[in-house]
Amino acid sequence: MPVPAPGGDGSDDQLDDEMRTRIIDLARRLRARPDDVPVLGSIRGDSTPYCVRGPGGRHLTSRERDRVLSDLSTDGAEEFLRWVAESISERISRRLHPPGSPESSGASWRAQFDILASVDHGWADAWLETMRTRLVDAGASRDVLAMLPAP
Repeated sequence: MPVPAPGGDGSDDQLDDEMRTRIIDLARRLRARPDDVPVLGSIRGDSTPYCVRGPGGRHLTSRERDRVLSDLSTDGAEEFLRWVAESISERISRRLHPPGSPESSGASWRAQFDILASVDHGWADAWLETMRTRLVDAGASRDVLAMLPAP
Protein backbone atom coordinates (compact mmCIF):
# COMPACT_ATOMS: atom_id res chain seq x y z
CA MET A 1 0.00 0.00 0.00
CA PRO A 2 1.35 3.45 -0.81
CA VAL A 3 2.11 5.58 2.21
CA PRO A 4 -0.76 8.00 2.91
CA ALA A 5 0.51 11.54 2.53
CA PRO A 6 -0.46 14.50 4.64
CA GLY A 7 -2.95 16.86 3.07
CA GLY A 8 -1.76 19.38 0.54
CA ASP A 9 1.95 20.10 0.53
CA GLY A 10 2.43 18.95 4.13
CA SER A 11 2.42 22.48 5.54
CA ASP A 12 -0.78 21.73 7.42
CA ASP A 13 0.48 18.42 8.88
CA GLN A 14 -1.12 18.06 12.30
CA LEU A 15 -0.25 14.48 13.28
CA ASP A 16 2.76 13.32 15.23
CA ASP A 17 5.28 11.14 13.39
CA GLU A 18 4.97 8.22 15.81
CA MET A 19 1.20 7.90 15.33
CA ARG A 20 1.51 8.43 11.58
CA THR A 21 3.98 5.52 11.43
CA ARG A 22 1.71 3.31 13.56
CA ILE A 23 -1.33 4.05 11.37
CA ILE A 24 0.60 3.34 8.17
CA ASP A 25 1.78 0.03 9.64
CA LEU A 26 -1.76 -0.79 10.75
CA ALA A 27 -3.13 -0.03 7.28
CA ARG A 28 -0.57 -2.38 5.74
CA ARG A 29 -1.47 -5.14 8.21
CA LEU A 30 -5.16 -4.67 7.39
CA ARG A 31 -4.33 -4.75 3.65
CA ALA A 32 -6.12 -1.43 3.25
CA ARG A 33 -6.27 0.55 0.05
CA PRO A 34 -5.30 4.23 0.27
CA ASP A 35 -8.98 5.29 0.15
CA ASP A 36 -9.71 3.06 3.17
CA VAL A 37 -7.34 5.04 5.40
CA PRO A 38 -8.34 8.32 7.07
CA VAL A 39 -6.42 11.37 5.89
CA LEU A 40 -3.39 11.77 8.13
CA GLY A 41 -2.59 15.20 9.52
CA SER A 42 -4.87 17.36 7.42
CA ILE A 43 -8.34 18.68 8.22
CA ARG A 44 -10.95 17.79 5.61
CA GLY A 45 -14.46 19.06 5.01
CA ASP A 46 -15.84 16.47 2.61
CA SER A 47 -16.98 13.79 5.13
CA THR A 48 -13.69 11.88 4.67
CA PRO A 49 -12.37 10.83 8.11
CA TYR A 50 -9.11 12.47 9.14
CA CYS A 51 -6.60 12.11 11.98
CA VAL A 52 -5.05 15.13 13.68
CA ARG A 53 -3.47 16.05 16.98
CA GLY A 54 -5.12 18.99 18.71
CA PRO A 55 -6.89 20.09 21.87
CA GLY A 56 -8.00 17.01 23.77
CA GLY A 57 -5.30 14.78 22.26
CA ARG A 58 -5.59 12.94 18.97
CA HIS A 59 -8.80 13.29 16.99
CA LEU A 60 -10.49 11.01 14.47
CA THR A 61 -12.95 13.41 12.90
CA SER A 62 -15.32 13.55 9.99
CA ARG A 63 -16.97 16.78 8.93
CA GLU A 64 -18.91 18.04 5.97
CA ARG A 65 -18.47 21.71 5.25
CA ASP A 66 -18.67 23.33 8.71
CA ARG A 67 -20.71 20.53 10.30
CA VAL A 68 -18.90 17.93 12.45
CA LEU A 69 -20.33 14.49 11.68
CA SER A 70 -18.21 12.72 14.31
CA ASP A 71 -15.26 13.61 16.50
CA LEU A 72 -13.56 11.06 18.70
CA SER A 73 -10.68 12.37 20.78
CA THR A 74 -8.37 10.79 23.32
CA ASP A 75 -4.93 11.15 24.85
CA GLY A 76 -4.59 7.35 24.72
CA ALA A 77 -2.51 6.14 21.79
CA GLU A 78 -3.92 2.59 21.89
CA GLU A 79 -7.53 3.74 22.06
CA PHE A 80 -6.92 6.11 19.15
CA LEU A 81 -5.28 3.39 17.09
CA ARG A 82 -8.26 1.10 17.77
CA TRP A 83 -10.64 3.79 16.52
CA VAL A 84 -8.57 4.20 13.38
CA ALA A 85 -8.62 0.41 12.88
CA GLU A 86 -12.41 0.46 13.22
CA SER A 87 -12.65 3.24 10.64
CA ILE A 88 -10.37 1.44 8.19
CA SER A 89 -12.10 -1.92 8.68
CA GLU A 90 -15.52 -0.31 8.17
CA ARG A 91 -14.46 1.19 4.86
CA ILE A 92 -12.95 -2.14 3.73
CA SER A 93 -16.04 -4.12 4.76
CA ARG A 94 -18.39 -1.70 2.97
CA ARG A 95 -16.24 -1.91 -0.14
CA LEU A 96 -16.42 -5.72 0.01
CA HIS A 97 -20.15 -5.76 0.82
CA PRO A 98 -21.76 -2.56 -0.52
CA PRO A 99 -25.09 -1.52 1.00
CA GLY A 100 -28.18 -2.38 -0.96
CA SER A 101 -28.97 -6.03 -0.47
CA PRO A 102 -30.79 -7.45 2.56
CA GLU A 103 -27.68 -9.48 3.39
CA SER A 104 -25.18 -6.62 3.09
CA SER A 105 -25.32 -5.42 6.71
CA GLY A 106 -24.66 -8.85 8.19
CA ALA A 107 -21.94 -9.65 5.67
CA SER A 108 -20.31 -6.27 6.23
CA TRP A 109 -20.42 -6.63 10.04
CA ARG A 110 -18.90 -10.13 9.89
CA ALA A 111 -16.17 -8.88 7.56
CA GLN A 112 -15.42 -5.92 9.82
CA PHE A 113 -15.20 -8.17 12.87
CA ASP A 114 -12.85 -10.58 11.05
CA ILE A 115 -10.67 -7.73 9.76
CA LEU A 116 -10.30 -6.27 13.26
CA ALA A 117 -9.70 -9.71 14.80
CA SER A 118 -6.89 -10.31 12.31
CA VAL A 119 -4.96 -7.53 14.07
CA ASP A 120 -6.29 -7.60 17.63
CA HIS A 121 -9.12 -9.80 18.88
CA GLY A 122 -9.74 -7.42 21.78
CA TRP A 123 -10.40 -4.61 19.28
CA ALA A 124 -12.88 -6.83 17.44
CA ASP A 125 -14.68 -7.67 20.68
CA ALA A 126 -14.81 -3.99 21.72
CA TRP A 127 -16.20 -3.02 18.30
CA LEU A 128 -18.83 -5.78 18.49
CA GLU A 129 -19.95 -4.71 21.98
CA THR A 130 -20.25 -1.07 20.86
CA MET A 131 -22.14 -2.03 17.69
CA ARG A 132 -24.56 -4.25 19.62
CA THR A 133 -25.22 -1.44 22.12
CA ARG A 134 -25.84 1.09 19.33
CA LEU A 135 -28.27 -1.24 17.59
CA VAL A 136 -30.15 -2.05 20.80
CA ASP A 137 -30.34 1.66 21.69
CA ALA A 138 -31.72 2.36 18.20
CA GLY A 139 -34.44 -0.27 18.71
CA ALA A 140 -33.08 -2.88 16.31
CA SER A 141 -35.08 -6.09 16.00
CA ARG A 142 -33.83 -9.52 17.03
CA ASP A 143 -33.40 -10.35 13.34
CA VAL A 144 -31.02 -7.42 12.90
CA LEU A 145 -29.09 -8.29 16.06
CA ALA A 146 -28.81 -11.88 14.82
CA MET A 147 -26.83 -10.60 11.81
CA LEU A 148 -23.96 -9.55 14.11
CA PRO A 149 -21.04 -11.99 14.27
CA ALA A 150 -20.70 -14.26 17.27
CA PRO A 151 -17.90 -13.20 19.64
